[in-house]
Amino acid sequence: THCGWNSILESLWHGVPVATWPLYSEQQMNAFQVVRELGLAVEISVDYRVGADLVRAEEVENGVRSLMKGGDEIRRKVKEMSDTCRGALLENGSSYSYLVSLIQELTS
Repeated sequence: THCGWNSILESLWHGVPVATWPLYSEQQMNAFQVVRELGLAVEISVDYRVGADLVRAEEVENGVRSLMKGGDEIRRKVKEMSDTCRGALLENGSSYSYLVSLIQELTS
C-alpha cells in the first residue's frame, strides 16, 4: 500500500496485513507508525530522500515474502486491531458514543 489513510483504515477494517511503500506527504508518517510503532505491516520502502524513488524488485519481493512467510505476529496484531475498529462502531463503542455526543451537542 502507498499508506494513504483510507488504505490503512480499509486494510485494518478487513484484517488484511499490508506491505508498505509510501510515496509522499503523510504516507511516510503513516507507514512508520504501522510498521515500526504498531507492528501491523511490513516495510517495502520507507525512504523519503531525494532520489530514493527507485525501489528494486528485490525489495518488493522481500517485503511480500516476509509478509507471506513470517507474518504470523503481524496477522495476529492486525486481527486484534480489526476487532477493535469494528468494536468502536458498535452501539456504545467509542466512535458510536462520540458521534452520538456530537449530534446531541449540535442539536441542543
